[in-house]
Amino acid sequence: MISKRHIITSLLLIGSLFFIFNNLNAQVTKIRGKIIDAETKEPMPFVNIIFKNSTTGTITDFDGNYFIETRNPTDSIIVSFLGYKTLTYPVRKNSFQTINIEMYTEGILLNEVTILPGENPAFRILRNINANKKRNDVNELDAYQCEVYNKLEMDANNLTEGLKKRRVFNQFEFIFDYMDTSAVSGKAYLPVFIVETLSDFYYQKKPKEEKEVIKANQVSGIQNESISQFSGKMFMDYNIYNNYLNVIDKSFVSPLASFGRVYYKYYLIDSMYINNRWCYQISFKPRSTTEPTFTGDFWVHDTTFAMVKAKIRLAKHANVNWVNDFVAELEYKYVEDSMWMLSRENLLVDFNVTDDMTIGFFGKKTTSYKNYVLNKPMDKDFYKGAIGDEVMEVKEDALEKDEDWWAEARHDSLSVREEGIYNMIDSIKDVPLFRTYVDVISTLVTGYFKWGYIEIGPYVKLYSFNNIEGNRLKFGGRTSTKFSEKLFIEGHIAYGTKDQKFKYALGAKYHLSKNPFQQIGLSYKDDLEQLGESPDALQEDNLLGSIFRRENDFKLNHVTEYNAFYEYEWFPGFSNTL
Repeated sequence: MISKRHIITSLLLIGSLFFIFNNLNAQVTKIRGKIIDAETKEPMPFVNIIFKNSTTGTITDFDGNYFIETRNPTDSIIVSFLGYKTLTYPVRKNSFQTINIEMYTEGILLNEVTILPGENPAFRILRNINANKKRNDVNELDAYQCEVYNKLEMDANNLTEGLKKRRVFNQFEFIFDYMDTSAVSGKAYLPVFIVETLSDFYYQKKPKEEKEVIKANQVSGIQNESISQFSGKMFMDYNIYNNYLNVIDKSFVSPLASFGRVYYKYYLIDSMYINNRWCYQISFKPRSTTEPTFTGDFWVHDTTFAMVKAKIRLAKHANVNWVNDFVAELEYKYVEDSMWMLSRENLLVDFNVTDDMTIGFFGKKTTSYKNYVLNKPMDKDFYKGAIGDEVMEVKEDALEKDEDWWAEARHDSLSVREEGIYNMIDSIKDVPLFRTYVDVISTLVTGYFKWGYIEIGPYVKLYSFNNIEGNRLKFGGRTSTKFSEKLFIEGHIAYGTKDQKFKYALGAKYHLSKNPFQQIGLSYKDDLEQLGESPDALQEDNLLGSIFRRENDFKLNHVTEYNAFYEYEWFPGFSNTL
């Protein structure tokens, strides 16, 4: 059966109004703006901005722009730069705001100093990063395992007033009262979709094996295993130590590439203690506007020369199909006094599905890693069933976790806005127009109309014609997962107006287990079939197939068939049937 994932995709493409949230962008303070010199009006790069009484901070980019956000209570930001007066600006809690700042020089008399030309101090640090890259690369460990929490969110942006006034939104106009604003781009957006996944990830180097066990998954209140499999760590992974990083389908030069100095300019801009370890901050920007590069900064540990923090953003000239912006923020934690491991990863992609820059989307991914265990390989049998070097397993009860379980298991609590995405789903399903859209799209995508414990269809085979039966009328159906998630029964009855005979088929399948996948089945068929073709011989048993048939179908034969089978899947994509 076609999964609910296809229905969700169709809903998203035709409207993006069907998965909405219940208020409010509370609990998050978002600020963006630009900082310039008060006298020259020139933008100021590398200015420090920090929330008062916190460790949450950022720096301005090369154009003086900044964005910063926090969930913690705060009432002001502190802005500082060497040689300029330190400023404190009040902020509105739990809201989005733009704060543009002019900084004034501070009259400080400095002793005379002599500056001699020499090597860029950032280059020495870069050489040490590359010399220690193999030691600091997680993929060079013999083995490691960890718990991974993934949160994916899809938001609709570029929602114009004209779009809001369309008739299709008449019963949903209240949703636009709950729009939020991105601190990164300043665009207003409407959260429409959220996926949460909790999994255990395992890796070993020789032979290379990876396994992810999905322990829990929920999708905007909709349970769907197929989405679970595409929301884990293996399908979204950025390793900044690589020479290239992929954005959608295009490769960009990593700022830590061994040949990075060919593509980037580097600046040593600060140093400080982070978690009691002395670190250097290096900012980088592209040398050329014609190369696929990023802009941003990173912090590196002065002893191991491993990454501690990094922020990268697509350079302004970057050209990626449909992508307007891409931002990645990475944080690392020192584990077992031996290795800096990724502890948090935030990704944001701003893209349009069409070239006319109408409605677009934000794709957001937040990933948290904890409970690392290093260099303790699992048994060989543990990775049994991998395709190549990867295997994915979804626990039987992954879709059955309640909110109390999630509240305890999440690495980070949801904001009020994120909780609202789940809360509003149940409410909006009561809108008659929404239920109608879901029923129509479900029928179009799956070919079946859901009616309680059964699904009637496929509707495309209700009528066809051929030379033997004349007009062929067929009525079929199957049980839904509401009837049973293990036992599936399907059948049909057909009648030809020319031969005036009934034909029919009935079958049942029972799923014995999921890992490994096993099922048994019985079926009986008394129908017309063109011998010598595939088991699905009546592919032309529909109106379009009848119209575009290449030749006459006098070779249809009356077939009576009894069938019993047992199927065993050795690993995903490879099975035997007896």
